[in-house]
Formats: sequence, structure tokens, C-alpha cells
Amino acid sequence: MQPNVVPRSDLTQLLGQNLLEGRALAVSREYGLMATQGARTYESRDHGVSVAVDEHDRVGRVVLHFNGDAGFRSFRGAIPGRGGTIARRSSLWAALGRPASSTDPDRSGHNATGPADEWAFPWFVMHARYAADGETLLRLVLAR
Repeated sequence: MQPNVVPRSDLTQLLGQNLLEGRALAVSREYGLMATQGARTYESRDHGVSVAVDEHDRVGRVVLHFNGDAGFRSFRGAIPGRGGTIARRSSLWAALGRPASSTDPDRSGHNATGPADEWAFPWFVMHARYAADGETLLRLVLAR
């Protein structure tokens, strides 16, 4: 199990909702999301979460950051879709089954990009990006 897992609200419930109203606003406060200057994003570096909104403040994308990705602390919650709590590719596959799509770029040293997987759920899509080692989860992108 991922150390220090903290139970919090499921961030998939933000997708398509106005971040500044109702339940979405409560979830935003729970995670301490703050608007970023000059962008249509909200983030909580301490909780490893960033959220992109459209011109009507509807959430289009939620990003969960792991392993210090982009200067964020690691997300310490349950992985959506019953993905468990371990930020490893093998753990996601074991919990979620084979992804709907998967890439595994050449890791011969010429390309430091790691693999990616995507799972489609009835209410959202989850895209996982891994480090060049092919196993360490860097980020999950949740979208409609």
C-alpha cells in the first residue's frame, strides 16, 4: 500500500461540474485548490492535484501527480476507478485489468519518455503516464 494514503473525495466527480459551485466547490476546498495566475487551472501542489477549467469554470481535466512530477508532492489518495493505492504500472494493471490502449516507446536511451496506458470508464477516461523505467507512475489525467 502507498504510504500515508489519505481518504478524500473522488476527484472524478469534478469532471463537467462548475468548480465554483455546489459539491465541486466543497471538493475544491477539501483539496485546497487555488487558481493559478494567468491560466485556467487550479492546483494544490501539497496534495498533488491540478484541475483545468473552461471559460465557464467547468472542469475538463484533473491531473493527479506522483513522485514529485512537475514540482507537485505525490498524490496520496485512492486511484480512481478502483485502481488501488500503489502508484505502479503493474499494480494498476492488476487492479483495473488490461487498458483500452497502451503505448511503450523505445527506451534504448534515445527517448526518455515512458509508456502510457488509458482506461475508459462509463463516466470518465483515465490516462496514465509512467517514467522511463516503465513502472513508476508519474501522473494520471482524468477527463470526460
